[in-house]
Amino acid sequence: MKNKKNRYWLTASLFIFCAFCFYMVWAVSQPYNAAPDESMRYQIAEFILHKGTLPFGGDPVIRNPIWGISYGFTPILPQIIGAVFMKITSFFTKDAFALLVSVRFVSVLCNTGTVFMCFKIAEKLFSGLYRWIFVISIALLPQFVYIGSYVNNDAMAIFSTAIIIYSWITGLKTHWSRSSCILLSLGISLCALTYYNAFGFILCSILLYAAERLITYRSCGTLEHRQEFRQETGRQAGLMIALVFLLAGWWYIRNAIIYDGDFLGLQTSNHFAQLYAQDKYKPTDIYCGYTQHWTLIQMLIDQRWLQTSFKSMIGFFGYMQLNLKSLMYYMYLILWGGGAVGVVSWVLNGFIVRTAKLDKTKLLLPAAMLLTIPIPIILSIYYSYYSDFEPQGRYLLPMLIPLMFFITRGYQQIIEKLLTSVWIRRVVQILLCLWSVAAASYSYFRIILPHYVH
Repeated sequence: MKNKKNRYWLTASLFIFCAFCFYMVWAVSQPYNAAPDESMRYQIAEFILHKGTLPFGGDPVIRNPIWGISYGFTPILPQIIGAVFMKITSFFTKDAFALLVSVRFVSVLCNTGTVFMCFKIAEKLFSGLYRWIFVISIALLPQFVYIGSYVNNDAMAIFSTAIIIYSWITGLKTHWSRSSCILLSLGISLCALTYYNAFGFILCSILLYAAERLITYRSCGTLEHRQEFRQETGRQAGLMIALVFLLAGWWYIRNAIIYDGDFLGLQTSNHFAQLYAQDKYKPTDIYCGYTQHWTLIQMLIDQRWLQTSFKSMIGFFGYMQLNLKSLMYYMYLILWGGGAVGVVSWVLNGFIVRTAKLDKTKLLLPAAMLLTIPIPIILSIYYSYYSDFEPQGRYLLPMLIPLMFFITRGYQQIIEKLLTSVWIRRVVQILLCLWSVAAASYSYFRIILPHYVH
């Protein structure tokens, strides 16, 4: 068993290293501002480097002349870390591209960290080649690779979700040991300091913890045990609240102080946009579902919100002008659809009934992961309808790990039920892995490399 685990982590380590190199190659292959909002994000890191302080969101130095705002109003942890990397790089060179890559390196590391955490998650949830199907389908999804190649908050947001999910697994298994509580606090803190579209994981963490505590409390027999359980829960909750407040609370306190109580910074950002944005980009006039008087169905179907969001979640590069072959999108639709069918079969074959009879807490992990899938979709729809019509799949990527968990579980159900030959099963599993390798390779060598590297 120990040798088998060692082999797993030896091959996993090799894959993680190769993934890191692949993400790094993407990062050095694109010019400045070739990706969405990179210039606005990079300006934040530059400001911190040169001024030695965090910016006021409305500072004219970083305020975009088109949108009238900056990203300084919302969490900027990746740019803070990027400024540190820029400082280190500046000791060796002042080359502008080298400084840019040093900030992009934050995204490279976050993607690599996500892959590492996915191997940890896979080790707990899957066996054999299903572990590799799960990890590779995430690590080599073209859009995931892409967000690891430029300056953004998306990569760290997904990394935080990987930490949170792993802490859920260990927390449920150990009834929230100190280490799992600390890990969950770290994941929540990183999530809180990156992107609001990943905040569903914070909500689901609260619900998951509360549900596990309630189920376990009801199994306590004596009054003495219940009293000990309440004390233990108080210590766990107190530790996590204190850590999250210490690690992430400072940002929201700072916002509340400098933005007159607007701890999220969103209202102040809208105020500055209304004052300084170009006319057609002001919040009251911007192109969105609400200002265009579309119905929700019109926006989703007629304006191709669903189609564009799906395609750009798979892979749509640059400022939404570099797309994959149509056949590749259809292939992903078929593969993900097949996994979804397998999940339905998995549930209908008695997973919920059997699990509930054995241990109700084992239902909590898939339930929490299922809940995290619609939340970023709803937030993205809301944003496109009321704020700015931007059907971009990167806003949906926080649901990537839970989605791939269910799709992998669905394929496991299909393969194990329909294929009796061990060799045929192995071939299908390998082909699923090779598809992800081929899609990522095509994206770089046939799209990114020819377009940017001459």
